[in-house]
Amino acid sequence: MRPGAFASVASLAVLTACAADGGSAASVSSSDAPGDRLAAIADMDRRVLSVFHRLITANVEVCPDRGWTAGWSLHAANQYDGPLRDVLVVEGLQGDLPAVSAVAPDGPAAKAGLSRGDVILGIDRVVLQAGETAGRARYEGVEANLGRIDEALEDAAPVVLRVRREGAEREVRLTPEAACDYDVHLDVSDELNARADGSSVHVSSALVRFATTDDELAVILGHELAHNLLEHREILDREAPARRVFGNLAVAPGKLERAERDADRTGLQLMARAGFAYEVAPGFWRRFGEANWRVRWAQWGHPSAAVRAAQLDAVVAEIQASGVETGR
Repeated sequence: MRPGAFASVASLAVLTACAADGGSAASVSSSDAPGDRLAAIADMDRRVLSVFHRLITANVEVCPDRGWTAGWSLHAANQYDGPLRDVLVVEGLQGDLPAVSAVAPDGPAAKAGLSRGDVILGIDRVVLQAGETAGRARYEGVEANLGRIDEALEDAAPVVLRVRREGAEREVRLTPEAACDYDVHLDVSDELNARADGSSVHVSSALVRFATTDDELAVILGHELAHNLLEHREILDREAPARRVFGNLAVAPGKLERAERDADRTGLQLMARAGFAYEVAPGFWRRFGEANWRVRWAQWGHPSAAVRAAQLDAVVAEIQASGVETGR
């Protein structure tokens, strides 16, 4: 299982966005102080991780791709530029060494006693490389360390982590948990966007802030996770090869609308199994349509917010009538 979510300091390119660009949303932090910005990112990262962890562990039996998760979110000093990196270095982060940004409640990392700020020095007998803490933000060294962690978390066997906390080193034993083999990323951006790329789910900080409750956030993340479970990216790329160049404009609107409808329906089912209040979905989309004119009206392959909400009303009734036990 890929090890977890990553708090990014720059917006990633939107390849297949389900929510629209634009609209107004509060920035990551009302303060420009680097420490405040990082604290706000960490809070959102923890919230996204907690919701996503519930979704991927409660639905492992219905996922086509299964693996193991540590239930943590990791980042490293070298992912950041300038003042943001300086704050993390003061807090104890070093170069390319992954550090815990957040842990999912009751997840493996939490049960192992890990917490925000713990720096991972090694896993089993593999020593992670710190590299240099200088220059512009870079990811290659961080990615190499994450690959080493990935290899150690490939099955249910417990792993031994060498961890540094407040200057003191210790060993921690962590037992991974079975989960859907997808990870989640928080993209720091003022655009109201979420997307799925086949192996990961991305959600913007603006959209996280727009979701007023964890149930509303689960509507967003459940929908994108459903795209991955249903293998929509692979199917659409195969049926419309030009999509790799022209994006969704190369796909017939009817096929996109069907994919969106299926992801909405499956997303609510995933929410129900994880114990979220799936009934909030129609209201969320009505509120989203009122706040963002781009989703208020139909787009290429995407129904209007009002149509989507009406379709979700029917899905809610379907789940309630099915008598299927939920996680609540």
